[in-house]
Amino acid sequence: MLLLRRFLVLLPFVLVMNSGPASAELLPSVVVTGDPVAPSPAQPGTGLCSTSRISTNPSTDFPQSNATFMGGINAFLEAPPDAANPNARMTSVLRTWLDLSNNNTSGLKLSHGDFENAAPGCQSGGCDFFVNDATTSFGTRLRGYLNVTPDMVGLPVHFGFYADDAVAFTLYDRSSRIYLVINRPLQLGYPTWRTTNSVTFVKPGLYPIEVLYAEVSEHAALEMSFFKGTFSDFERPANQAPVIKLSDEGFALVTPAMFYQSETGHPSFPDLNTCAQCNRQYANTAGSNGCDPGYYCNGAALCDVCNTAVFCGASCSPCGAATPHCVARSGDYVCAECGQDSDCAAPDACHVGVCDATGACSFPSVPDGTSCPGGACQAGVCMPPDAGSADAGNPDASTPDGGGGIPDGGGEVPDGSVTLDGGGAGPDGGTGAPDASTPGSDGGAPGGAPDAGLGADAGADPGTGGENPCGDERPVGCGCGAGFPSLAPLSLLGLALLARRVRRTRVRHVPGN
Repeated sequence: MLLLRRFLVLLPFVLVMNSGPASAELLPSVVVTGDPVAPSPAQPGTGLCSTSRISTNPSTDFPQSNATFMGGINAFLEAPPDAANPNARMTSVLRTWLDLSNNNTSGLKLSHGDFENAAPGCQSGGCDFFVNDATTSFGTRLRGYLNVTPDMVGLPVHFGFYADDAVAFTLYDRSSRIYLVINRPLQLGYPTWRTTNSVTFVKPGLYPIEVLYAEVSEHAALEMSFFKGTFSDFERPANQAPVIKLSDEGFALVTPAMFYQSETGHPSFPDLNTCAQCNRQYANTAGSNGCDPGYYCNGAALCDVCNTAVFCGASCSPCGAATPHCVARSGDYVCAECGQDSDCAAPDACHVGVCDATGACSFPSVPDGTSCPGGACQAGVCMPPDAGSADAGNPDASTPDGGGGIPDGGGEVPDGSVTLDGGGAGPDGGTGAPDASTPGSDGGAPGGAPDAGLGADAGADPGTGGENPCGDERPVGCGCGAGFPSLAPLSLLGLALLARRVRRTRVRHVPGN
């Protein structure tokens, strides 16, 4: 009776398919040029979300062509229970390594795959499917986010599958572009396959993935592994020469830590074993779309809590410009100005941004004395180093630019007089500087030149021989004060220079000169 049942199950495949040689279709290698949906999380993943359903008519539920296999499996899994198939989907997080087997030990033990005694806590052939007998037909869909780490970028990453009976593997990027990596539908007479293909990622981060699997009867196996580096990809029946076991070629089984159910990296539900899948047509659209209230259909077509800036709170609505962050508050998620201190940009170096418990930013002053560009903070203001001193930040008279005796303030020449510009011998051959004669009309006793001597514009007191009459205040220009130079000294200087030019002209015209 059992043999008759198996024959009846396989009879439709005989009618619709050629029983000739195996038809392998190795797909082209893949380059994922699109962006990831999110950066790689800091914490490890918790596994893929798996949903499965028992089939009462596998010849109809599981198409046998490359063009219809994936669409047929998805339609079968999305269909609600009815009179023809009352079986509902069973969904949970796959918390084991992706080394699944019904551990059928008959014949060649094809259900054991390439990796035996590899998965922790599982039987030698692998971990259990949701049903583990040799007679139940079922379909399974695995979804989640693959974490592409920096060491997986810029080189071919080969994904390998050992499958009995059929498997397909698809990747997506941030823009929902589809990258088909593996498509191995059912084929009569060749139930067990090894198939590999390479994927080159341009950027690290989280990428949505989907694995479809179909089992008809007897041996059931699904192994997913990967290898980084150079490898010649192939697709062939498991017992067709040359038999190349992926475990012998350096491939490693994928683990739950590599996969996530949310873009934030956190589990979608408090119970790590709980997850929910949604129809992919609703991925990243507003509303719950078949998910529980407060959940939305994310980029991996999984129900995810509305805790992002695009889907936030019970309404799963986007956050606005004034409150751009979705944060947890009182057991719910709300849009707020900030979620952490780093979200609050301080206005200057003398203030710090703080995010309070309500999600609002404040900017208290830093402690007095904290360094800031050009000085130190005092009461929230960046002050120069000598701010608040007697000279209000102006240089002291003893500094190089603070009084008499500097190059631009009148220098002392060998005969003790003070010059206007500290110059040397003048062009008329006289001794000393042009303005270095004895005190004249602008600075003391009469001299040989109108501007000679200790003039008022020399920055010195005629009676002190060069002391600054301005005290602690800084002399600015010609005279004392902290404002702009007075025009009167400049006018006197101009008149003195004019008189000197006239005197020289007269000397040249004296007879005998």
